[in-house]
Amino acid sequence: MKLNHKLYSLTFIIFIAATYFSLSHISADSKQLKNSGSIEILLSLDNNIYEQGLFGIQSSIESEYRVSYLNILNEEQGDLGKYFRELESSNVPLLIAVGPTAAKVAKENLINVPIVFAMVNSPKSLGLESGRLCGVSMDVPIQDFFRTLKEINPEARNVYSVYSTEEGAFSAVEGEYQDLTNKLLYYAKKTQTSSDFSKFLDSLSDQDVDGFYMVSDPIYDRKNFQLLSSFCKKNGIVLMTQFPSLVKTGATFGINPDYTKIGVLAGSMANRILSGSSNCKKEGVIYSDQTSFYLNESYAEESGLKLPASIIERARLTGLLSAGVNLLNDDKLKAARYVFESILKKDSKNPSAISYLNLIIEKMTGTKTKELMTLAKKYFDEGKYSQARIEYQKVLQINPNITAAREGIQSTLLTQSEQERAQANSHFRNNRPYDAIKMALASIRTLPSNSKAVSDLSLFRSNQYSKIPEYFKEGVSIYNKREYEESIKIFEDILLVDPSDKKAIEYLRLSYKKRDALRVMKEKSRN
Repeated sequence: MKLNHKLYSLTFIIFIAATYFSLSHISADSKQLKNSGSIEILLSLDNNIYEQGLFGIQSSIESEYRVSYLNILNEEQGDLGKYFRELESSNVPLLIAVGPTAAKVAKENLINVPIVFAMVNSPKSLGLESGRLCGVSMDVPIQDFFRTLKEINPEARNVYSVYSTEEGAFSAVEGEYQDLTNKLLYYAKKTQTSSDFSKFLDSLSDQDVDGFYMVSDPIYDRKNFQLLSSFCKKNGIVLMTQFPSLVKTGATFGINPDYTKIGVLAGSMANRILSGSSNCKKEGVIYSDQTSFYLNESYAEESGLKLPASIIERARLTGLLSAGVNLLNDDKLKAARYVFESILKKDSKNPSAISYLNLIIEKMTGTKTKELMTLAKKYFDEGKYSQARIEYQKVLQINPNITAAREGIQSTLLTQSEQERAQANSHFRNNRPYDAIKMALASIRTLPSNSKAVSDLSLFRSNQYSKIPEYFKEGVSIYNKREYEESIKIFEDILLVDPSDKKAIEYLRLSYKKRDALRVMKEKSRN
C-alpha cells in the first residue's frame, strides 16, 4: 500500500508564512526587543514537521509571542550572539526552542532565560543539569515498536539495531532494558562508517533476525537505508522506523509522535512556568501519549510477511486522522469533525482524534469552553463547588470529550466531600455526635465512593449505639408530655444512629401527626 501522507495543506503553509512575516521577521539591523512580556519561539528550520509543532504551540500558548527561524537568523545576522544578547537584555520571560539545533544554540547563549524545548530526540544529549532547560521529547518509546513487532509476528525473538553517535546511542540502548519484558532479545551495535554498516549486515545473513529497529542517527543516510531496506525485504525481517517518509520508501512500519500534540504540550508547559506555578526543575522532560502509525503493505508482502487485520486497520485510522488534519488546516471544520468522530466510533479512546475534535469544537464555539473552564476554576478556588460543577457540566454539553471538565467535576465532589468529612470529625471531637453523623452522611451523599466518610460514619454510629435505649425512653417521655417538636428531634437523632429502628420510626410518625393535628386545632381556635 502506497502512503499518501500530505501533512499540511497550502492554506496552512500560507497561514504560517503570514504569521512569520507579520510577527517574527528579524532583519539584520533589528532593534532591541521591548520588554512587552512576550515570549520568543525559535525554530531550527521552517520545515513541515516543525511547523506542525509550531501550530500546536500557537493553539495552546496563553502569552503574546514572536516566532523566529534559526536558519534565517544565520543568513541575515551572521552573529547569533547579538540576537541572544538582545533577548537576554529585553528580559524575555521564556524561550520555546523547536528542534534540537535551536535548543542547543539557545542553551549555549542564554544565561537567565528559561528554555522549553520541543521536537527533540534523545533530550539527555542536550544536557539538562542546569535546571533551566525542560520540554517535550520527540521520542517514541521502543516498547511501542516491540509490541507492534510481536503483533505482526508473535514468534519474533531477535531484534537488531545500529547507531553511530551519542544521540543515537540514547535511543538504541533503551531496547536493552525493554526486550525481555516483550519476550525479545535485542542487540545494539555501534558502527562508524558505511563500510562497517555493510559488513554488519553481511554478518547478520547467517543469523536468525526477526526485526530491525532504526534509531534517529546519521548512519542511516540514503545509501545505507536502501541497503538496509533491501536486506530486510530479502530476509523477511520487519523493518521499523520513527520516520513516516521512510516507510513509504521501503520499511515495514513506522511510529512517530503526533507533532501537533508535542507543540500543545510544550505550550502548556510554558504557560505553567510563566504563571509561576511551575519551573523547569519541576517540569523536566515529558512525552506525548499520541502517536501515528504508518504501514507499507506492499513492502511487507514482498518481505513474505502476513499482516494481521488489526495492524492494517490501525494504519487506516492514521490515514483518516491525516485526512482530518488536512481538512482542519483548510478550515473545513464540519468535515474534519465528521472524520474525527468517525475515528472515535471505531476507537473511542484514540487520543489524537479526541484532541483534534476538542480543537475543532473550540474553534466552532469561539472561546466559550475556555471561558466556562475559567469560571469553573474561579468557583472552585472560592469553595463554591456546586456552582463550579454547573460550569463544568456546561462545558461537557458543548464538548463531552473534554477530560479536564470531567476531572474538574470529580475534583469538586472529592474536595467538597472531604471538607464535609472534616466538619463531621470536628463535631465529633466537640461532643456533637448527631451533627457529626449528619455531616458524614452529607459527605457520602456528595461522593458515595468516599470510603473514609463511610468508615467515619460507622465509627460515629457505633459510639452512640449503646446510648439509644436511654435516649429512646427520654423521647417517649417527652412525647407523652405532648412536646412533639422535641420528641421529633430525639427520634430523628435515634434514626441517624440506627435508620432501621422500627419503634423510633413509629414514634416519629406519631409525633409528626400529633404535632400537625395540634397546629390545626390551635389555628381553628384563633378563628
